[in-house]
Amino acid sequence: MKSLAFLEHVDHDRKVAIYAAEHDGKMRNFAYHEGLGECRETFSRLLQGVQQGEIGVVITLDAACLSIETSPGWMEAFIQAVKQHQVLIGDHGHDLVYDLRDGEDEAQFRALFSPEEYERARSAPRPLGDAIAQSPFAAATIERGENWFLVTRFEGKDAPIYSLSSGAIGQDMDMLMLGHWKELLDLLTPYGITEEEGWCPVPPERKDWLSRTQQQEDAMAAQSADAMEPHRGSLPKGAHVSVILPGSGHARGKQRRKRGGRSR
Repeated sequence: MKSLAFLEHVDHDRKVAIYAAEHDGKMRNFAYHEGLGECRETFSRLLQGVQQGEIGVVITLDAACLSIETSPGWMEAFIQAVKQHQVLIGDHGHDLVYDLRDGEDEAQFRALFSPEEYERARSAPRPLGDAIAQSPFAAATIERGENWFLVTRFEGKDAPIYSLSSGAIGQDMDMLMLGHWKELLDLLTPYGITEEEGWCPVPPERKDWLSRTQQQEDAMAAQSADAMEPHRGSLPKGAHVSVILPGSGHARGKQRRKRGGRSR
């Protein structure tokens, strides 16, 4: 490996790309591709630029940040594209330049990224806001006792809207609530759940499960809208509405109470 001073003598006909990433828990978008997994949308745009031959040098504060929230599949695609298009990677914090065409440089660069560490970081429980931000589907889940809870963020006109879905573990959803952030936290409080810990991002592997749940949410939201329409004018401002699937109310009433007071 060479120092950053080496870049002063490199042909700069192509763009220099600056990439920065950290585990900050802030809202961001993720890209998902079948066979590659997930990564930040900014990383996918970086890879696209490299693959198209537009970028000649990638500068980072720390080369290890390229792997943050980046699946092994995306990293491998990035490494192969960097080698093919002879792209140099500059590590500003360590004053190093990686040329992955060099076997030693490639080995040193790969050592910065551990697939096992990525999997542990991806699945580790965390605060609700972080879990939503770090899920490609803007969704987080938690289990308490015999129940599961799913929170999904939707972009509203003025502020995000959150849906809270819940059901017995291994069963379909039997409850749906919609609201803003504070309303969501108020809805979780009776179940002993806070925003601070225990939430897991919904990963791509659960795409089919999430899709089924969202289809249920859409159907239940439509049913509740129809049912509440005649009474909408009499609802107090900020009122919460719990939605129960048709036919599940009386038959599952005792079971819901047994599962921890799901009779809201």
